[in-house]
Amino acid sequence: MELADAQVQQEFEGRRSGDDDDDDVDGDDGDEYNQDPSIRSGDPWRFVVHCVAGGRAGADADGEGDYSPMTYSESAEIMTKKYLERDQRKLALEQEERERRLQRVRNRRLQIEKWQHKTTKSPFKVNLVADNERLDEEHRVRVMEEARRARELEKRTKQAKNDVILKALSDASDLDLLRREKRAIIDEERRLKALMDLEKTNSHRKLDLIAARNAEKKRRQEKEEFRRKQRQQELEMREQRYRQLLKEKLAIEDR
Repeated sequence: MELADAQVQQEFEGRRSGDDDDDDVDGDDGDEYNQDPSIRSGDPWRFVVHCVAGGRAGADADGEGDYSPMTYSESAEIMTKKYLERDQRKLALEQEERERRLQRVRNRRLQIEKWQHKTTKSPFKVNLVADNERLDEEHRVRVMEEARRARELEKRTKQAKNDVILKALSDASDLDLLRREKRAIIDEERRLKALMDLEKTNSHRKLDLIAARNAEKKRRQEKEEFRRKQRQQELEMREQRYRQLLKEKLAIEDR
């Protein structure tokens, strides 16, 4: 096949050089040769087709079939083989390209599956935005709860102070009682603050609150009992003083 290609190329070069020499002798033939794009293009296969067509035309005109350097069947066979080789080569290249693409797709899919399996338990797959929003919401709720407790504590403190002031105004003579009540209020504030601190960390705050309420109830009962006894003593002292003054006024002697 390579020998046939070399013969065609050599014949093509010889034909072109011979035509160039004959341009000065035969002007009309040279012009016709120069105007033929199949010859001036430099393509040997187009030159073969031109030679075959010229040989067939000369054979038809002169009755001779030996004008062309090769016969029509030989040139057609060469061209057919070339076309077949080209098509086969093209198909082979396309098949190789398809196989390479499929292999790349398979490799990429295997790589993706491998990394997906490796990163199944990766912390980077966690929805960080949702987790951050959850933390912000928990922080906001905690801050609101602490603010509510602080307001409640402040309200209780103000209420206790108001109660102390009202009690002091109603019973100004009982300084010792006021001091004890003030001390009890301070102790109560400290106890409430301690309970509030314990509520933040102690999981059993309900039991503590119940105990605190019971203690508060008991403390109030003791305070009321103390006041009742003190008032009873004051009434007895007043009654004795009144009797003493009445006796002195009426000059009544004790028997």
